[in-house]
Amino acid sequence: MSRPGLLSILVVTYDHGEEIDACLDAALAQAREHLEIEVVVADNASRDDSAQRVGARADGRRVRLLEMGSNRGFAAGVNAAFAASRGEHIMLLNPDCVMDDGCAAALLEHLRARPDVGLAAALLRDPDGEPQLFARRELDLAGALWAFTTVGRRIDARLRGGRALRARRYEDLWAGGPPRDPVEVFCPMAACVMAARADLAPAPLREELPLFFNDGELCARLLRAGRRIEIVPAATAAHGYGTSVARAQRSDPARMRAEWVASLRRYARLLWPWPARAVLPAALLADAAVGAALCLARREDPREVRGTLGGLGLPGGPPPLLTPTWRSRR
Repeated sequence: MSRPGLLSILVVTYDHGEEIDACLDAALAQAREHLEIEVVVADNASRDDSAQRVGARADGRRVRLLEMGSNRGFAAGVNAAFAASRGEHIMLLNPDCVMDDGCAAALLEHLRARPDVGLAAALLRDPDGEPQLFARRELDLAGALWAFTTVGRRIDARLRGGRALRARRYEDLWAGGPPRDPVEVFCPMAACVMAARADLAPAPLREELPLFFNDGELCARLLRAGRRIEIVPAATAAHGYGTSVARAQRSDPARMRAEWVASLRRYARLLWPWPARAVLPAALLADAAVGAALCLARREDPREVRGTLGGLGLPGGPPPLLTPTWRSRR
């Protein structure tokens, strides 16, 4: 049962030992006279000292640690932390995100003042202070092919001036600097976002989307329920922009590409009309063929081609990085 006045901050860690203390310090500092904080950390079998660092601070009340036992992905970690949490409101917070003073209070105030808003996001910046483009427009077949294929990226960059990528990242909203007033978007990255527990029940994220597109599916679900999604500039935070994903990308780019392709196909099955779902695998396979030809000409990294094949379940490619679980199927 949820507890009024309590905010549950959910953090999922995987090898974030160098970052988690700053994240927790800032999260606990969000407490106010009428705002109690609990932080629930789900550790996905970190190989570093992330779990030990959190465990040393765990007191069963303000900080709690859930050890997942294996790396089940971001979505499963969030859902486990959600099930263990008690707050009336829920914040999803990345371990490489450090909130500024008053960030949580500003998001909570916005949600209470705007009952039509289902998800409120803090305004993010890079650790060096540069504004971060962290929101995304809804992804459809055309957007995926322009932004995430070898052929699409090259055509968009060379003939269209990168228009597709700029549009997807809401660059127009940041043209004159970061927004100064609340602004509606389709999907802010789930690095520092808040919602009422009731809007996230029975589980915030679909576990068949372990790493990618789970925030997009959540936002699509909220929008279908008639809720709005807004960035709240009064709430600010510094964000490292997916440090664990970046580490995995550097260590095994082919399997990360396979994970992305497999997740995109699942996302399409959940949200896209059947013609787009049918076209997607063929389009990705055709793009892999072009990529293979470029590899033969020594102009392309073969790991992306191999990852695409793996994500399509075809010979010649590695399996996706994670095996999804299905407990959150609705």
